[in-house]
Amino acid sequence: MIDEDLKKFSESRVMRTIAIVAFKCHPLSLQCLNGNCFSRKWFCNGYDNCGDNTDERFCNSLVQCPPGWTRCPSARRCIPSSWVCDGTTDCAGESEERNCVFLQINKELKSLFLRRRKSGPSTDRWGSQVHRIAVALHLADNSTFGLGNRTGEEIRYELTTQLLYRLSRDKRMSSQELALYIHALLVACMDPRDFYGDDLVKELRRRVEASGNYTNPFLMLALCNAGDTMTTRDVERVTAAYHSQHRPFWTDSQALASMALSCIYSRSSVSVGDRSLKDMLQELKRRQFRNGTVDNFRTTALVTQALFIHDSYKNDFDLDSAIKVLTDGLNGSKSLLDAYYALPVLSRKSLLNVTLGHCMKEPVPEAEALQKVLDVTGETITVQYSVWMGDEINVGRTWRLRMRVNSTIYNAIETVAKIDNRQKIQYNVVDGKPYVSALNGKEDDPEMGLFWFVYLKTLSSDKDPKIVEESPVDIKLQPNHEIILWYKRGTWSRGV
Repeated sequence: MIDEDLKKFSESRVMRTIAIVAFKCHPLSLQCLNGNCFSRKWFCNGYDNCGDNTDERFCNSLVQCPPGWTRCPSARRCIPSSWVCDGTTDCAGESEERNCVFLQINKELKSLFLRRRKSGPSTDRWGSQVHRIAVALHLADNSTFGLGNRTGEEIRYELTTQLLYRLSRDKRMSSQELALYIHALLVACMDPRDFYGDDLVKELRRRVEASGNYTNPFLMLALCNAGDTMTTRDVERVTAAYHSQHRPFWTDSQALASMALSCIYSRSSVSVGDRSLKDMLQELKRRQFRNGTVDNFRTTALVTQALFIHDSYKNDFDLDSAIKVLTDGLNGSKSLLDAYYALPVLSRKSLLNVTLGHCMKEPVPEAEALQKVLDVTGETITVQYSVWMGDEINVGRTWRLRMRVNSTIYNAIETVAKIDNRQKIQYNVVDGKPYVSALNGKEDDPEMGLFWFVYLKTLSSDKDPKIVEESPVDIKLQPNHEIILWYKRGTWSRGV
């Protein structure tokens, strides 16, 4: 059922693509959007050879490369990804054919991430590191989250269901993990400011403002990448993090701080001394050993990412040796974290490339995305669904749902079962109507006097929830209703 919903989710998106279809043209030609073919040697020659300007559209460094295209090493133009490492030079200046060994390793690392996909329910195919997998795959190939990409659609779906579940049951999610999810939502073209009604960027900002003297620079980088308004106080936080003496993690933090400061410098109106950033980057260069290593594998990767800022690696840093350290290390051990840190370097990218800039349209609010997955259309209302355990409510889980007008409690129960396969419900049928008898294997227990009860209340009301005696199919929901499935002793068995 969920696989069918996911298929609908994928097919319902607008299938716009600027990828070039090659089957009508010679391999050394490019097909224009209007269907014409022209020689690759005429690409970006200043003339409209296509007649619709396809061949000149992506020849400007200010234009975002579309899915399926790659920016030349000189950053002056975009070319179809299929042209990279095909034996023909298409980029002026620094050739795209130069680093093909690294590109092969890049493909192997991408394959490593793709192989982590498990069979089974579509809500748990990518695992707990889905946020890092999303970022890594995007930095390896910007078409991963292009419209119609099946892998991207799956990851979007799992990000949605996993994060909804985490937010509903775990109010103590660390700020660092929240930042990882924000980064993943950005690369997946989802709006972290409207994640099913939650503004995750605002929440991360609240935590940063409430923190003590030290702020993890990764949090500042995530806020800046998400387009949050940066302040002079943020510059002070990042600078303080750079100079903090947190050995042996000092250099890692300094690399992240440098990227955060660069983001603030380039994407906000806050004044950041260019000299300060240059001094930071120069200090990082001095940490490189003669063999190319900077402390260890992970630190080498992070520092190299930072030194892509303003092409700082070109002076006083041995980039080739650093990349060799990474490729040699990956030949021995290809853990997910190793690949996550190294893959951006091999793609000549960094965590500064985690933005919404590659998205072809406005990011999709998560409420809308999940509604598409669950095939919810038309006029909707917002309700809340909770699961309580025991008379003292020892365990509580809550979901916020958008349901069709005239939906019933039964519809809400089944919707949550689609979101989280651990919320499967069993029913007893009485007079042809279902009544809840078990949830996730926890069954009615007449000997212990424990049963599943359905309660209903209004969120804005201080009144206690009222028990629902009717079948869940008979009660229609109203806006701001809270449905409560409560496993507890019946009132008749208490004190016995």
